[in-house]
Amino acid sequence: MNKKVLKRFLPLVLIVLLIGVAWTSGLMDMVNLEAVKAQRGYLLDMVSAHPVLSVAGFTALYAAAVALSLPIATLLTLLGGFLFGRWLGTAAIVIGATAGATILFLIARSAVGDSLREKAGPLYNKIAANMEKNATSYMLFMRLVPLFPFFLVNIVPALFNVRLLPYALTTFFGIIPGTFVYANVGRELGTIESLSDLASPQTLIAFTLLGLFALIPTIYKQIKGRKKVAAALLGVMLATAHPAQAGENYDRFLSLYDGLLQAYVRPAEKDGIAYNGVDYDGWAADSRHREALKLLLVGNPGSYAGDEKTAFWINAYNFLTIELIVREGERKSIKNLGGTFTSPWTRHAWPLAGMDYTLDHIEHKILRPIGDARIHFAINCASVSCPDLRRESYKAGTLDQQLDEQVKTAMANTGKVMRKDGDTLYVSKIFDWFADDFKRGDVKGWLGDYAGIDPNASLRFMDYDWSLNKVN
Repeated sequence: MNKKVLKRFLPLVLIVLLIGVAWTSGLMDMVNLEAVKAQRGYLLDMVSAHPVLSVAGFTALYAAAVALSLPIATLLTLLGGFLFGRWLGTAAIVIGATAGATILFLIARSAVGDSLREKAGPLYNKIAANMEKNATSYMLFMRLVPLFPFFLVNIVPALFNVRLLPYALTTFFGIIPGTFVYANVGRELGTIESLSDLASPQTLIAFTLLGLFALIPTIYKQIKGRKKVAAALLGVMLATAHPAQAGENYDRFLSLYDGLLQAYVRPAEKDGIAYNGVDYDGWAADSRHREALKLLLVGNPGSYAGDEKTAFWINAYNFLTIELIVREGERKSIKNLGGTFTSPWTRHAWPLAGMDYTLDHIEHKILRPIGDARIHFAINCASVSCPDLRRESYKAGTLDQQLDEQVKTAMANTGKVMRKDGDTLYVSKIFDWFADDFKRGDVKGWLGDYAGIDPNASLRFMDYDWSLNKVN
């Protein structure tokens, strides 16, 4: 069996086997409220004799129960409150639950999520883009409102491109209120007659209202962006009804974009790294930028295929990256434009063809699946160490030649892309981050094809300078 396939599915197989063992062995029949109440004296003695080990063991047990999606979380939460008190019990439960949920999330994302994203259609991509952009609000809502099954909330985000950090943080903080309430109730474990009596209507309403507060930022952004989306939809309808006009609009966009590139992109240097710098102040003041943006956003990318599609989205990525810098007035690093839980590439979106597109979506859902690694040297992330921004737009008729030239130029840049030092070859971190795109992980083989490197050379990765690629 292929090692990559084995690595991808083995954790899922193990999880399924362990779940099967838990249910078929009779273990689940023994874990119930009456059994726990009957053993509470023994358990208290154990905690008293081994306090640190007991907390660690309980936390690990909780993590395992969550990772295996066993329906005993409520019972364990009550037990945690009973054994360790409301504060320490809450801490142990939250840590264990977050660890278990994260394990399940990673397994689901690896086994199912990645494959689903590769094969998904436009509807899925639209939902995934919205989910990714508003991950914090959606995740907090689902964690705070106890109406959603915990195991389901652990898995669904993995299918819709939610990133690990916001997932873990919103899980950790989102489950604290409910955990504290149930851990506090658990202090009186001996008086509880039934688990079903714990979730009163008043409690459910309170948590639901708390969850709704988490959605306020997303609702606000949706209302704020409604006019932009409506304008984009109108543009799409006009483009569909008048394809010739759509073509003229894009040609006009390319003409304006080429003029801007020629006027404001020129060679620069920082700390020994040569790059094509952008005069962002000059670009921002030029009215051609605003006109070009309007023309791009009313385009009809769905009508393009092959090299036309590739060229369109490379141009869109590079232009919108500059638009982001210009709009926000950032002059130090594009990374400053990210949010607490989001990167600048996922935080900002533009309504194009009736759908919000982030830079992340364009790169990872449209351009990378094309399967041409040379694209990595055509898209520019507004940073010194990024492959250079070309001083002309990409066009279908010359795309192959342009991409080859970009690779050749990049390979010759010893400051940020490739440098030989004896038997060691220092290369850009692009070859590390996107290794699978270069001959399916054969980075040396790809470099051998394009740069004639020694296949026995030792690879090391250069530091990446995220400073803004502005002119000196």
